[in-house]
Amino acid sequence: MRNQFIDVSSYQPDTVAFFQAAKAQGALGVVVKLTEGSEDGSAYVNPRAAAQIRNALAVDLHVSCYHFARYTSVADAQNEARFFVKIAKQFGMYDDTLMIDDAEVHSAADYQSASLAFLQEVEALGYKNTGIYSMKSFFTGGILNSHGFGSREIWIAGYGVTSLGIDNATAWQTTDHGIMGIDTSLDFAGAFTTGATAGTVPQINVPAPQPVQHVGHPATGTYIVQPGDTLSGIAEKYGTTYQNLAAINSIGDPNHINVGQVLKVTGQPTSENTYFVQAGDTLSGIAIKFGTTVSDLVSRNHIANPNVIYVGQKLYLAGNGQSSAYTVQAGDTLSGIATEFGKTWQALAQKNGIANPNVIYVGQTIQI
Repeated sequence: MRNQFIDVSSYQPDTVAFFQAAKAQGALGVVVKLTEGSEDGSAYVNPRAAAQIRNALAVDLHVSCYHFARYTSVADAQNEARFFVKIAKQFGMYDDTLMIDDAEVHSAADYQSASLAFLQEVEALGYKNTGIYSMKSFFTGGILNSHGFGSREIWIAGYGVTSLGIDNATAWQTTDHGIMGIDTSLDFAGAFTTGATAGTVPQINVPAPQPVQHVGHPATGTYIVQPGDTLSGIAEKYGTTYQNLAAINSIGDPNHINVGQVLKVTGQPTSENTYFVQAGDTLSGIAIKFGTTVSDLVSRNHIANPNVIYVGQKLYLAGNGQSSAYTVQAGDTLSGIATEFGKTWQALAQKNGIANPNVIYVGQTIQI
């Protein structure tokens, strides 16, 4: 079996049309990012997760969920697992949902034990199907041992290779430019792409987070991107967040950085006149929003086809780039943005359809 599936986060659309198109291109399943970090830490919840789950199910795609790990110890991993489960339950995910630990930031001294503790805690809280995702180098380099996770799903990222060299891998992420131009994987055993939704939402009470020490490292100067790097991994090295690195380096899509690219690892976002393309945007709509023309945007940004722009694309704007829109920067809060523009956070939340005013993300456009 080599069924195709995709994984999505807040950087991908959440519409029925998007998932219909993905299915038409061969996707049979989707893994949706729910959370990142812990409830007592970043407390990040994907603001598009609910709609992504709902609309993927609407077109009969098999839905699984993942958590982006940032734990620094076994105790911290258990905290993150509780946060993941808490949000999964809020979204009504049944107890047979495949729950994946996205473990690609080597942030704990014994990463194997911490990752296993995460999965065990998820299972103890009622979700019986679990697995781990990481890059091939983590398994071949001894950071993780694929045989140390028992019969749990082993999902490995390996681009530009003909073999993973991991004999118990059950899924292989082969590219980050596959179906719909995003991460695409092959399912060898069916866990990510087959089976009807069934079961019930677990009723086990989720314990409160336990106090843990979060370990970071001081940031200095710049960093040159190396093969295998991710923005989140670089952020972890310097005790910061990938959102902050994306903001201070004007990176529209944090999932795409280039080998040899020089990144600032300290500093503040610049005030240059830019806009990051959002789901549903058109070049003509952006031109109207910022009081400019399509031809100016095409010329200024060297766009070959004005009908083709993509989510996360960085566009340079003419003049002051003033409009009734604001692009969220690292460290922003909805209340802070509201104060800056003489509004209330309640008004901004209502105008922008923000269900949780505590959850906004870098690059998000807020209509003022």
